[in-house]
Amino acid sequence: MKIFIILLFICSLTAGQATRIVYEYSFIPDINDRKTIRSEYMFLDVQQKGSDFYSYRNYSVDSTALAYMNKGLSFMPPNREYIDFRIVKNIGSNEVNMITKVGSVVYEVADYRKQEWKITNQKSEILGHAVTSAEVNFGGRNWIAWFAPDIPFQEGPYKFNGLPGLILKMEDDKKNHIFTATQIKKLKVHQPYPLTENSKPIKRISDSDFKKILTEYRKDPLKNLRGRYPDQTDSEGNFRTGEQVFRDEERLFKERIKKDNNILEIDLLNSTD
Repeated sequence: MKIFIILLFICSLTAGQATRIVYEYSFIPDINDRKTIRSEYMFLDVQQKGSDFYSYRNYSVDSTALAYMNKGLSFMPPNREYIDFRIVKNIGSNEVNMITKVGSVVYEVADYRKQEWKITNQKSEILGHAVTSAEVNFGGRNWIAWFAPDIPFQEGPYKFNGLPGLILKMEDDKKNHIFTATQIKKLKVHQPYPLTENSKPIKRISDSDFKKILTEYRKDPLKNLRGRYPDQTDSEGNFRTGEQVFRDEERLFKERIKKDNNILEIDLLNSTD
């Protein structure tokens, strides 16, 4: 039976199809407010040449934006926060590419770090599959993975990969970030991720350069807009200078960034000096 399941997964890839693993991603954005937990569904699409990991909400927004763009129409995305990364891996290569936005710029960040796994003797079961645990230190956190040897994909959520089986659960030892597989299904026709102005990278950079850019942005998020805000009158008829408007916007951005202090790769927040 186990051999049949393995062959089924392999054949689905060689036939040009894809396997989609749906994960529920739960995380704590603010380390000082552990009661506030955000949750989103993430897709890991595994194909013959590689994999693509992304937020379902982001995919829905970008798909709608692309449909509007193809019709020559403008589209205003909902005013809410989204998971701001997409991970692309190529099978047979240790290169992992993260597509993410810093400010208004979409970057493709190349990451060549090797994940040094330690497989333990802990066993469990997830979605009817026997799983084994493994540990790794990555991004400034200690992580515990549960992988299924009977699913022959050396893949997992986010950047995690390299274990002898698909990772069905991934969590850090403080339970700040938890990825849990909820469904595995076949896709007869796989649609590539919709590329729009908000999702298509315009610059490829290294992991170390990304850290510098992110650090600078968090210190001064509206740097490129300083001095560009015009004087204006608000809805109540009160006159405000461009400088006043800028300061208010800057305060809001910095307050938001201050509460986003528990990011997945926590070592990105360490000083680069």
